[in-house]
Amino acid sequence: MTQFNKSARETALSILENFSTTPTSLVNYQSNGRVVVIGEVAAQMLCRQWSRVTDITFVLPQQITQVSGYLGAFKVELIDPSGATHFLDADVVLDLCPQPLNANQILPPGYLHEHINEQNQQDIEDQVEMLSGEFEKPKYFNYNPSICAHGVNGVTVCSRCIDACPAGAIFSIGEKIEVTPYLCQGGGSCATACPAGAIQYAYPGLADSGNQLRKLLQGYFDAQGENAVVIFYTEHFSVEDWMQRFDNLLPVKVEELASVGMDLCLSALAYGASQVYLIADEAVPEISLALLNQQTEWAQVLLQQLGMDPAQLRVQQADGDLHMLEEAVSVAPAIHSMANNKRNALYQAVDHLVTQLERRDVVAKLPAGAPFGSAIIDEGKCTLCMACVGACPGRALQDGSNREVPEVFFIESHCLQCGACTQTCPEQAITLEPRLIFDSERRNRSRALNRDTPFACISCGKPFAPTSVIHKMQDKLKDHYMFDNSRALDRLKMCEDCRVVDIVQDQDALKGNFDPLN
Repeated sequence: MTQFNKSARETALSILENFSTTPTSLVNYQSNGRVVVIGEVAAQMLCRQWSRVTDITFVLPQQITQVSGYLGAFKVELIDPSGATHFLDADVVLDLCPQPLNANQILPPGYLHEHINEQNQQDIEDQVEMLSGEFEKPKYFNYNPSICAHGVNGVTVCSRCIDACPAGAIFSIGEKIEVTPYLCQGGGSCATACPAGAIQYAYPGLADSGNQLRKLLQGYFDAQGENAVVIFYTEHFSVEDWMQRFDNLLPVKVEELASVGMDLCLSALAYGASQVYLIADEAVPEISLALLNQQTEWAQVLLQQLGMDPAQLRVQQADGDLHMLEEAVSVAPAIHSMANNKRNALYQAVDHLVTQLERRDVVAKLPAGAPFGSAIIDEGKCTLCMACVGACPGRALQDGSNREVPEVFFIESHCLQCGACTQTCPEQAITLEPRLIFDSERRNRSRALNRDTPFACISCGKPFAPTSVIHKMQDKLKDHYMFDNSRALDRLKMCEDCRVVDIVQDQDALKGNFDPLN
């Protein structure tokens, strides 16, 4: 602690108050007050006493087969005693069951799950009544399908955003995904989980969040504050007690904790923070907490390889006690503006830390599933068919055949470790290695993963295929009845034009039944 920390923090926090974020579009809801109450008879009876909310349909839990939709557009599917299926349209669903019938960890807007009793029935009626009318909320996401790694060639490759969404708002539509804006409530886990940055948190965007963080720390240091500790928290947690205990604590309030990925956390350290904590309160969904722990684990591996203490970044339970490190490595604050692309933002942060800590030549091995790494091609299996190049959503794999030599090139900084190449390769010649190269020049440099000499047509001399492909074709087809003589087998060594000419001239080709005019 220093005598300036408290006043420096006040200066820094005043900067946040004046920071404006880029606006986003709005999602609109229209509710006409039609309510479906799902519960046992005893619970329903309490709702029948209401005087202000009257447009109610009561349904027993055992009648329900499915509830879908959102505020103003719910559809309840149920079965009557005769076994017939019926549908109810509703604006609001009040679920009075012990456990919600909707399995999502973040319930849809307009879906209330309550335990009703004599004491709280009026409060619940107030909540239901307030859900009638016109409403709007921010559209929390942006989606760029052109860089999405969800599916390639009919094969599902990446479903991280779908798996991470606690609201059930993301669906597969073939090789791309679709986000239902009316179900999305800004959980942020989809953007944090996406390896490509195809889906982005839009309110606030990454650039706004990062630049807000940069100005917060810059203001703190300019006012002679020292040893800045950043904590990310939501409205469900009160930071007052901790701020009184630690005058170097800089609180950053976020709408959803899962929107804070390792890109923003590592940027906080690059901007000069000595420690970063993510405060996980009871409102954080289990799916989101698991994602945060995974992201933190990946970032901690990087910090350890950089020579920092992994504990300088961690998830902190809100009901626990905050124990700060007595000593923590910090660097001279970076001055770059935050990129709006998550991978670029993370690389910016890592590059600054590397420069400050002089660790240029280190390659950090990462746990399985991390979205950074290398691809390795088994030259003995690869035929340079380029299927992997066509499948790669990050354009990490590139076709170098225009250099007159059959080659597959690789740019490691582009690799998402999504597995599109491994699932597409017909020879199963590719494996992935999660890692991050600290030398930015080496990370961004194009390098050949496999190359071959062109095979020249034995008739005209024109190069037409990789040599390894010709040899493999000969080996595989040598026992086939259509290649049971040396002349037929030699046609595999010819370009397509010379092959046709040779077939026409060969009286034995196709048992003498070959007619080039038919």
